Amino acid sequence: MGSLKSQIHTQKEIRQYLLGTLSPERAAELEERLLLDSEIYQELLIAEDELIDQFIGGEVSPAERDGVESHFLRDPERRKQLDFARILRSYVSANASPTPVSEPAAQTESPAVETPKNRSFWSLFFPRNPALAFSLAGALALIIVGGVWLANRLLNRTSRPQIVWAVELTPGLQRDGGEIKSLAIPVNADTVRLELDLAEDQYQTYQAEVLDIDGRSVTTGKNLKAETTNGRRIVPLDLEAALLSPGNYRAKLSGQSANGNIESLDTYPFKVLRR
Repeated sequence: MGSLKSQIHTQKEIRQYLLGTLSPERAAELEERLLLDSEIYQELLIAEDELIDQFIGGEVSPAERDGVESHFLRDPERRKQLDFARILRSYVSANASPTPVSEPAAQTESPAVETPKNRSFWSLFFPRNPALAFSLAGALALIIVGGVWLANRLLNRTSRPQIVWAVELTPGLQRDGGEIKSLAIPVNADTVRLELDLAEDQYQTYQAEVLDIDGRSVTTGKNLKAETTNGRRIVPLDLEAALLSPGNYRAKLSGQSANGNIESLDTYPFKVLRR
């Protein structure tokens, strides 16, 4: 995969990509490389596992924790992987108690005693201590189940391309009749792309947040760039289709000025119909 310096740079960009801090241009280039280079795709899977392990262990910075929660875990498969990793860690921690050391018995003549070097390899996996045996059996079963789940995860990832469903949203109520825009999201859609119309493109980057009817945040997009689609200037915001259950929502758009200030712009109400 090239020189060590190039490999480290790629690993850094993959981590930024997973955290949502990689620029849209570099993210698009990386996604193309992921489709063509199996080694880089493997690096992505390794980086996902490392990020989850560090997140559970509290080994990420506050900025990276925000990226994990707001971007990385938007993928339902990653949330399942996180849940499995937490279960496995809790199980191992609960059953990793030290084995008590017994006092040495008085030396007497007896038949040959089995020494560690005479024990078979399989005795390590099937110890005579019933408690330890059950503990190991439970851990092995958990690992097997997790392995099957991970295999299915990889198979599903490579079996078909991701389906992105795009919809245009305008600020405020719709002009034709004053009704809120209703979205009938296709059943097979993986990602919904909200194309937020811009009256004026005055900022280099934008932020967008989707809120449900109770004001809870569904997803947040940062460092978004305006694009031209069908002659319109829009800010695209991608989110997992699974995050949008039937109900009313609103997308809030803000612009980031040159001095870093966030300025509120428009609100885009919409309604999701039953899929």
